[in-house]
Amino acid sequence: MAEHLTEEEQLEAIKRWWDENGKALLTTALLIVAGYSGFQFWQTKQQAQAEAGSVVYEELLQAASPQNPTAEQKNTAKFLAQQLVDEHSGSFYGISGDLFLAKIAVQANELDLAATHLNSAIAQGPSEALRPIVYQRLAKVQSAKGDNAAALATLDKGQTQAVIGSFAETRGDIYMAQNDADGARASYQLAIDSLAAEDIARRQPLQDKLASVPVAATQDGNAQ
Repeated sequence: MAEHLTEEEQLEAIKRWWDENGKALLTTALLIVAGYSGFQFWQTKQQAQAEAGSVVYEELLQAASPQNPTAEQKNTAKFLAQQLVDEHSGSFYGISGDLFLAKIAVQANELDLAATHLNSAIAQGPSEALRPIVYQRLAKVQSAKGDNAAALATLDKGQTQAVIGSFAETRGDIYMAQNDADGARASYQLAIDSLAAEDIARRQPLQDKLASVPVAATQDGNAQ
């Protein structure tokens, strides 16, 4: 009898425990299942979006590939780039769309529009690989607009160890636009010094830029 009562007591204890904790436990389990299902849905959606972006990006590359595109091809490329911006913001494809639209704007000498697209690309959070490219292009646009101080500041924000030489050349161009011969000379020299030994193709153009920097004259008329 004692054994039977013990079993009943155990059952009653289990029942009481379930009344006190079962609902919370069930709710937690349901939340875990729902969370996992939601993550799976989100992951599937992200993959589908990436695949869709890839298709549009490939179409954009094809539309922009001809050396002398027709007006229709230009309009198609522009439409596809805007589609990437509108539908894939925050991804590689959305940033690439803004970069392409900025390029078109520069070609049309619409520098304010180009700067808008490049700032939009920055706002989307480009990857470490894309970040220097976006900042360098924005600096060039700012310099072309005559805002060389902003251009130099933009380069400072976007520079990484991997692009020291390339950014030094752009700084040299900006200093030349400012008639800052010393700054230009130092920047072009840094760009040359940063070249790899096998990078012969870039060496000569940089040396030509360095040679074109005006040499300051002393009071007696001799060059320094």
